[in-house]
Amino acid sequence: MKRIILILTILTIGALTFSVTCRVFDSSFADATIDWFAFLAGIFLITEGLFKMLTDRKKILSNQLLRLFRIMIGTCVFTIHLLQFMRK
Repeated sequence: MKRIILILTILTIGALTFSVTCRVFDSSFADATIDWFAFLAGIFLITEGLFKMLTDRKKILSNQLLRLFRIMIGTCVFTIHLLQFMRK
């Protein structure tokens, strides 16, 4: 019984999220929403990567390279959407 309630709850949340997302992206609010979410995602990737690199200094080089790659992706995402936002 608990599994059925859990599955129904997950399906309801998924359907609600899908319908809200469709309504937002059909509006004129979509462009600004995408840019702001990209800003937040880029900032998260940069800060999380820097935090992990600074706190785990003894980790092997491969882990640090993956974190550096994460920081680079975050910087690129942030920069691209910043330039798109400024161009509007």
